Amino acid sequence: MLRLPFERVTITHILLMALVLHAFVISHPQDWLVFDELLFSWASRTLLAGEDRTPYQMPGIHIIGAITISIFGDNWFSLRTPVAIFGILTLFVFYAVSIRFTSKQNALLATTILSFDTIFFFHSQLFLRDVPMMFFGMMSFYLYLKKKYYLAAFCLGFGALIKETIIFFLIMITIYHITIKYHNIRQKILPSILSVKEIKPKFDSVKTSVIFLLIVASSFLIPLWIYDVIITPIEYEPAIPIRYNADGTENAIPYPLILVYESRGYIVQNQTGIITNPIEHLELYFTKGLLSGAYDATKKNVTQNYLPHNWILPIPPAGTESGRGGIGMGFKRAEPFDDVRAGWPHKGEVLGVERLGYQNVALWPVAFWGSIVFVGYSIIRKTDRKNSLFIGAAILSMYVPYLLIHIFNGRVMLPYYFILTVPFISLGIVLLFDKITNSKVRFFLKLALLSGVVAWFVWFFPIKILGEISGL
Repeated sequence: MLRLPFERVTITHILLMALVLHAFVISHPQDWLVFDELLFSWASRTLLAGEDRTPYQMPGIHIIGAITISIFGDNWFSLRTPVAIFGILTLFVFYAVSIRFTSKQNALLATTILSFDTIFFFHSQLFLRDVPMMFFGMMSFYLYLKKKYYLAAFCLGFGALIKETIIFFLIMITIYHITIKYHNIRQKILPSILSVKEIKPKFDSVKTSVIFLLIVASSFLIPLWIYDVIITPIEYEPAIPIRYNADGTENAIPYPLILVYESRGYIVQNQTGIITNPIEHLELYFTKGLLSGAYDATKKNVTQNYLPHNWILPIPPAGTESGRGGIGMGFKRAEPFDDVRAGWPHKGEVLGVERLGYQNVALWPVAFWGSIVFVGYSIIRKTDRKNSLFIGAAILSMYVPYLLIHIFNGRVMLPYYFILTVPFISLGIVLLFDKITNSKVRFFLKLALLSGVVAWFVWFFPIKILGEISGL
């Protein structure tokens, strides 16, 4: 009897539920911004004045912010609403992708789990760039599955203007395409007679691949070139200033704090030139930007949350006394913005809202290792190959690069970087449970997983709002 109501749920219900939850909390706090909203909002305001002082970031989110501020005014609505729309659209596209690999019920469950993931939810309602980029990445994969390759390529290139890590979706498409192509060939031809001729790419496929890459490059480089010519972003030295702490650690000085210092007569950067083309723009990004030593984890006081291998382990997240240490986001107490304490701009306490970027222990470890088991089981048993290749390609593309960058580059890795992996492991764990032949056990495990994710969601986000409103 319990299963019957679930069978009546549609994607419309899921999207409306997500929309209502966003509407309930998106306006809080109204008079200040959270986490990197500070950086992106001030960069948007600077862009409206015809300047770009942060060329180490892709300008897409700043352009979106500048446009919405011009239309709706400089407030929380103009900044956060577009991101919330991207969040709803991302859920819908993820559902559309999922139903190409599994049943409607499984796709709905995976989409529901994603909608309740705290990191995805937070980033879908704050003026941050990850979810808008995810929309274009997810759309590119959906269009690829529909064999609309050139539209998929356009989405990849255009989405890179928002955040460069959309390249992970290109890697996923490449891995999936190669592995599924090889698998299809093996299905048609006996392994004993499989020859180089059979697996050699045909001219049409090579031509399509070349055009695909050209569209990706042009849809990224041409708009960036136009932007660089019109705005001429300013190059500063250092690109990302460093503050040296008394304990020997270092912190990158965020752009809004640079403005505070400058308003008080301090000079923390010197202008060294301007950028007029995407070659110069990308050179600065790779040499002086986010892959530079400004985010070296060995020079920072970090917690276990910064280590990518801990995101997939059932380890309780570690906070710090200041409320920052690796949790990624969330201020609750402070004075006006131009009051700097311990080097950080602060704002006064408002409604009891606290968005903490902890890794989702209720979902991430279970879903990640469950997805690994699903992929391994399917390969060994030679079943469900299409689904296992998809989930395997997603994990290799979305999670492994961050692990390797941390190991070889030493860059700080915040837990929210795992946001790209969450959709695919949400589907992977559902596919694993679907392997269970006993229908009652299968249903119980799915319900238990969803209940755990919802409980974590309530504990770390809405419960604070409800408590404040009810006076508890």
